[in-house]
Amino acid sequence: MSSIHELPPNYTESLHHSLTEGKNLLWLNLAALLPAAVMILVLFGWWLPVVRAQFAPPADGDFTLPVWLTVLAALLIVLPLHELIHGVAIQLCGHRARYGMNLSKGVLYATADQALFRRNEYLLVALLPLVVITLLGMALLLMVPEWLVTAVSVAVIVNAGGAIGDLWAAAIVRRSPPEALVRDEEDSFRVYMPR
Repeated sequence: MSSIHELPPNYTESLHHSLTEGKNLLWLNLAALLPAAVMILVLFGWWLPVVRAQFAPPADGDFTLPVWLTVLAALLIVLPLHELIHGVAIQLCGHRARYGMNLSKGVLYATADQALFRRNEYLLVALLPLVVITLLGMALLLMVPEWLVTAVSVAVIVNAGGAIGDLWAAAIVRRSPPEALVRDEEDSFRVYMPR
């Protein structure tokens, strides 16, 4: 299928949602605790039976990262990686990705100017970073030395919490029929439907 850049003449805007307008940003930040908590449970369930079995009990003097450094490293690595994966998905859908940040709203983004995504393409773009980073993190937990387990876990949890806007957008767009078209606008999206 070819990419769509122009709105077909028989389509009209059916809804517009902004992630950072009004109180949405505050509510999304609070709601981010839910996917982060779910990811903690998923990793705990993964850690106990699968990962923990491969590590010996820690010995005195084992190297560990300070908590502040672990969180900082997770943020500096996982947030740009998350947006890069959005960009890869955008390119897979035939569009050119553009990256940016809005420091006043505290968001990084990947978008495609003048691009229209079919509903399922938009769902792929929205959800791919959550899926890829979660699976990558779970695989890394099987391979990294024990002193990195916390850092990888924090990165996966931060990514899940940071994906709240993507999850919210996907939940709204998923209710649209497959023929719906979606335009991404950095911190908002518009859904168009045939008349």
